[in-house]
Amino acid sequence: MRKHYLTAISSIILLGIFSSCKHTRHHGNDVNITISESENIYRMSAYFDNNKTRKVHEFMNHHLGRGNDMSFVNAEIDGTVTLDDNTTFYIKTEPGELEIKLDKEANSYGSCAQVKEMCEGIKTVIEKD
Repeated sequence: MRKHYLTAISSIILLGIFSSCKHTRHHGNDVNITISESENIYRMSAYFDNNKTRKVHEFMNHHLGRGNDMSFVNAEIDGTVTLDDNTTFYIKTEPGELEIKLDKEANSYGSCAQVKEMCEGIKTVIEKD
């Protein structure tokens, strides 16, 4: 009886571990997009199907890449990016995941508007079938 009890407990623990790691690799239609804004910070977090990663990165290249020597396609980034126009933001991107954090006080109004517009476009790309 004790053996069955330990097996059941171990199974529950493993199930909990695997389910908590679920968000790291996305397949199918699991989509979670969060955009939040405070007085100082604009933030976007998105989890989506891995197959949409290239389209998201291509959209980012099109939106931000004009006039910048930067490509997001096939890139896994976890750090602060500064564009040629001095727009600076944190980005973490890997297949099926994207996080962007923009300090509104450290960027111009135009830079903030550009990043916000890009994030809204990314949301559309992710939600599109």
